[in-house]
Amino acid sequence: MKMERLLKNLFSNILVLLRFKIHLKDNYAEKKKRKKKEYWSKSQLKKKGWTERKIKGWLREPDKLVKNPFYSSAPPMQLYSASRVKRQEKNKRFKEWLGKSKTKRKKLSKKLKEVNERKRQELIDYINALEIKIPKMPLKKLREKAVEHYNWLWQVERGRYDKFATVNDDEKFLNRICVNYLRHEHRHYESEIAKMFGKVGKDEGYLLLKKKINEEIFKVYPELKDNY
Repeated sequence: MKMERLLKNLFSNILVLLRFKIHLKDNYAEKKKRKKKEYWSKSQLKKKGWTERKIKGWLREPDKLVKNPFYSSAPPMQLYSASRVKRQEKNKRFKEWLGKSKTKRKKLSKKLKEVNERKRQELIDYINALEIKIPKMPLKKLREKAVEHYNWLWQVERGRYDKFATVNDDEKFLNRICVNYLRHEHRHYESEIAKMFGKVGKDEGYLLLKKKINEEIFKVYPELKDNY
């Protein structure tokens, strides 16, 4: 019986300690949460729907300046009192403006997506319509040209003198550099990649162009595909 009482007391004390620990943890989390809400940064306000113009117009000067935590050389971070922000957000004029602003943004976002999709499709259609012609030559001559191109690319252009190829290298390697040579020497490849720079769908367009030229290469040189 004495042992049972001791175990009960021990178990009871453990429960008390656990509850106390949980209570401390909850209090810390709540304090941390409250602390975070004391001030809003500009980026946080913008996520809530504020714009640069409205921040300057309605909140005016920041309530606090702190060192930028991300970039030490950047200007101080401007913080705005959460209570002042909340007070302004309860304002009827602000609520009306925010509602209209969100509706306008949704419309602009939808329109931008439609425009981007149209531009992307135009680029894909353009690439699909390109006429690809691959020159036919004896495999031995092609390998010689591919080796010359590989060595020039790595040694002359990139200064990597440790990268060197010969016509006696592994067949799979030679096939790969032959395909690369034919693709890069094709009149469309480099010029079309340059045209795609900065365009919507450029990544998809690049992969499509590469695939289209490779497919034509394998039609003319089916032996390259076997070990590519």
